[in-house]
Amino acid sequence: MTAATAVPTSGELQNIELALGRLWQLDTNRLTAGEHYKINVGTSRESRRLFKYVDESVFNLPTYKTFKNLLDNYIPQVGIPEKVDANELRENAAFIKEVMNTVPMIYVHKYLVQKGKVPTDRRAFARLLDDVWFEMYRRAGAGGDSSAFEHVFLGEIDHNQAKAFHNWINFYVCEQNGTMKYEGIVPERGSRRSEQSSGDEHVIKMRFAFKGAPKPFSTSFIGTSPEFEFALYTLLFYLGREDTEFTVEDIRVNIKVYDIFRNGERKIGSAFPAIIGTNKSNNF
Repeated sequence: MTAATAVPTSGELQNIELALGRLWQLDTNRLTAGEHYKINVGTSRESRRLFKYVDESVFNLPTYKTFKNLLDNYIPQVGIPEKVDANELRENAAFIKEVMNTVPMIYVHKYLVQKGKVPTDRRAFARLLDDVWFEMYRRAGAGGDSSAFEHVFLGEIDHNQAKAFHNWINFYVCEQNGTMKYEGIVPERGSRRSEQSSGDEHVIKMRFAFKGAPKPFSTSFIGTSPEFEFALYTLLFYLGREDTEFTVEDIRVNIKVYDIFRNGERKIGSAFPAIIGTNKSNNF
C-alpha cells in the first residue's frame, strides 16, 4: 500500500470503528502467526516463555529497528528522574521519522487534519508527536520520572507492581534478556480454558512478572507493527476518546486511552487494548 491509499473516506471520518478497521488493514508490516512468530498459549504458571520463536529479520525493518533502539533508554522504577541524553533524543527523532513515513501514520495524520486536531505541516506534526510521547513528566514522586512512550510501550514498576507492559516487542526483548517471566494466558471469564487461545490471535490477555514485580493480567497486541500501535493511540488521544471499540479479526476489543495533565498540558497517561469478547465461529 502507498500513501495514496491512506486517505480517510467520509464514512471513516464519521465512524471511528470504520477508521480503526481501515487502520488495521493498512498495517502491512504486521507479522503472521506461525510464520514470523510462535507463542505458548497455556494457562498454567509453569516456567516457560511466551515467545517460542520470533523471526529476527523483522528487526531490520526501519520502524522495528528504530523502535527496538528505544527500549534501553528508561529506568523502570517510577519516582526516579530520567536523564535524557543527546543520543536518546536522536533515537526518538529517528523513530518518529520512520513512523511518519508509514501508511498507518500518514492515514492518521490526514484523519486528524480533516478533524482540525493537528497541523497539516508534517514537521509540525512530528514535533507534536515528540512532545506527546517523549516529553518526560511526573508520574510519582520526583518530576521527570515517566513519559507516555515509556509507560505504554515499555512499562514501569510502582510499589513492586508491574504497570502497563502492553507491547509485544518489548515483552520479547525482556524475555530474551531474562527480566520477564511469563506465567500463562488469562482465560476470558465464563469460557473453557482449552478454547481460549489458538496462538493465532493478534491480541491476548496474560499474566507475568517483570524483575519479580507481578502483573496478574495484562492485554497486548501480538505481531502488530510499531507504527500501527503508535498511530492507533495517537489518533484516539487527539480525538479525545477514552473508550473505542472495534474488532481485531474475531476478537472484540476496547481501546483504552487515558490522559494525564502535567504543568497544564494534556499527555497520554496510558493506552492499551482490552478484550471484550470473542466470536470463534463468526468474524464480526
